[in-house]
Amino acid sequence: MPRLAETDPGLIPADVQLDNAHNYGLLGNLTSAAATFTHGLTGVNQHANYLFAILLGFSLLGLVVATLIFRWLRMGNAHMRFLFTISDKGQQRYWAQNQTSWWPAIKRHILYAPLFRQRHNREIQLSSAISIGTLPSRFHSILLFIYLATNIAYCLVLDWDHDQSASVWAELRGRSGELATLNIIPCIVFALRNNPLIPLLRVSYDTFNLFHRWCARMVMVQSLVHTIAFAVNVVNAGGEHAFATALQTSTSYRWGMVATVVFVAMVILALSPLRHAFYEFFINMHRALALVALIGVYIHIEKAKLPQLPYVRAAFAMWAGEWACRLYRIVYYNLSFRNGMTRVTVEALPSEACRVTFDLARPWSFVPGAHVHVYFPSISGWSSHPFSVAWAETTTKMPAMELDIEKLPPYSITIDLHSVPKKDASTSVSLVIRARTGMTKKLYDRAAACPRGQMVIRGGIEGPYGGHEPLDSYGTVLLFAGGVGITHCLSYMKDLLTKYAEGTCSTRRILLVWSLPNTEALEWVRPWMDQVLRMPNRKDILRIQLFITKPRHQNEIRSNTGTVQMFPGRCNPVTIIEKEMVDRVGAMGVTVCGPGAFADSVRAAARDKVQAGSVDFIEEAFTY
Repeated sequence: MPRLAETDPGLIPADVQLDNAHNYGLLGNLTSAAATFTHGLTGVNQHANYLFAILLGFSLLGLVVATLIFRWLRMGNAHMRFLFTISDKGQQRYWAQNQTSWWPAIKRHILYAPLFRQRHNREIQLSSAISIGTLPSRFHSILLFIYLATNIAYCLVLDWDHDQSASVWAELRGRSGELATLNIIPCIVFALRNNPLIPLLRVSYDTFNLFHRWCARMVMVQSLVHTIAFAVNVVNAGGEHAFATALQTSTSYRWGMVATVVFVAMVILALSPLRHAFYEFFINMHRALALVALIGVYIHIEKAKLPQLPYVRAAFAMWAGEWACRLYRIVYYNLSFRNGMTRVTVEALPSEACRVTFDLARPWSFVPGAHVHVYFPSISGWSSHPFSVAWAETTTKMPAMELDIEKLPPYSITIDLHSVPKKDASTSVSLVIRARTGMTKKLYDRAAACPRGQMVIRGGIEGPYGGHEPLDSYGTVLLFAGGVGITHCLSYMKDLLTKYAEGTCSTRRILLVWSLPNTEALEWVRPWMDQVLRMPNRKDILRIQLFITKPRHQNEIRSNTGTVQMFPGRCNPVTIIEKEMVDRVGAMGVTVCGPGAFADSVRAAARDKVQAGSVDFIEEAFTY
């Protein structure tokens, strides 16, 4: 077929079918000097693309390896501390002190430091109703800067001295497209709940979610650059009409444009004010748009026969594999032929909270500090929401035994519960859910409207996730809880007290500091707190300080001098940590779970003491 003038696209008959229409559309018929740089790999420096893709891949792999080595060193140090202090109190004095001066300085000024001053998880409010999110930590900011800077630099290493500007635009198109497609892989992996890097590196999902958002923004920017570079050459080669014609006649370009538009839409819709205001709608729409974008990228690359197709296939495989793993776990723990879906008991409590208990179909392993995602189909469809686990118990049905007691010799009988078949064991998992908006508000209102404020529905649980920071190697443990964050601390208290009674932990002092709005909130965890207070040797190591921030009347505060004390007003983490530093036994672990401002104040107080003794800070946060 003869080539047609790029300036007169109207001369092309409607019934003409070009052999390359599935690939480059009518761009294959443009005759200007820039035309050859509008499609395919012409002008693209594919060797450099591969080089920078390899550099980016090895940079991410190097970060993973460095984090893995760091975690192994920390785990080794904690294990050595555990072995030396589990039975010898004298060794605690050695581990209470810092053994170097540089490591505490790194913790204070980099690892535990906010980006600026004190604000980290406290949301930045434009108004009482509009929040623009939180700031990353200083360490995370350094990693993000390196990631963003290297991506920008790789895109700008071009042959700027080339005689034809069209060649430079083509090279930029190829480079940005290569890196955008490659960045989809970490973007997908970092978003997965069952990301294998989480247990391997013992890095929280909250951290990976932060990097997921910035990877997604980089994919969007590089996709825009890729599209703009393509559009510039097309317009220079055939005029403004050529760009529209290319989209109309080429499946590859059309789906590439769809992917770019969807990437931009996803980033805009994921902005904090929109994400928080319509979270349930956002999460479902986000997944649907991500699928459309990936399909668009796949068709764009496959139709043009470009070499980046394995990147997209890898992203699809990881996403599909994670969903298959997630579905299996949901079905395994929540469905049975005998009882159907998991039975969920919801109790409405004072101060607008619910105590929610899941009776699972099968035994469920739990570690302190873990969280789960829950499903309430009758409340919020198939949306899931994360919550810390307050309490988990596995009960075992005793096997039936036919014994004639009178004929038995005078010996005791011991039954090994581990020998009981798993099918005869079940696990109950309990949470406390504070009523806010959306699903949590619907759940509370429906339970409160039922007789005795209690209802039974069907639901599901997914997890456990997290719980990668054991505290049993610390001689002193400080647990700070703000509001419903008490659920995160309860599991640690139960675990440490159990191990202390068995002589299997190094912990000798535990202080729980709980900041709660009023004494009615004590009902949230009363059944479990009663069990904790009745545990053997509890008074030897556990003290509890309750700070009532909004007491309804003065008589509500009943302070005593025992191991449980109650105070009016807000707690002062600086004063508390300073006092505990004086009386500490061994290394000190400080953990916090609560509102952003509360967590930031505890972080600041702990940072001030990391150079005065062996102090580690651990934060449980959900910045969705």
